[in-house]
Amino acid sequence: MRVIVFFDLPVVSKKDRKVYARFRKWLLSSGYTMLQYSVYSKIFNNRDSAKKHISKLKKNVPSKGAVRVMMVTEKQYAKMEILVGGKSLQEEEISTDPLIIL
Repeated sequence: MRVIVFFDLPVVSKKDRKVYARFRKWLLSSGYTMLQYSVYSKIFNNRDSAKKHISKLKKNVPSKGAVRVMMVTEKQYAKMEILVGGKSLQEEEISTDPLIIL
């Protein structure tokens, strides 16, 4: 199971940029990897652990902007097509090593 977080946060004022940076740092410290700007994903063992984590995510979401979350299976995620660009270094590392220990 994979959780994907999409967000668009304001970065107009200095306070907005701090809120953005804090949220991004929280995602990274929680084990998310960046797919592309403002799109992060994390792998979970099952749907229940993903749902439990989403409740933690809701507590750390900034009050301004737009944040969306989506759960997909690994099979669904594997069907994603890259139209322009390529896989990030993090994606390459994960896809070349089938053994992932969380």
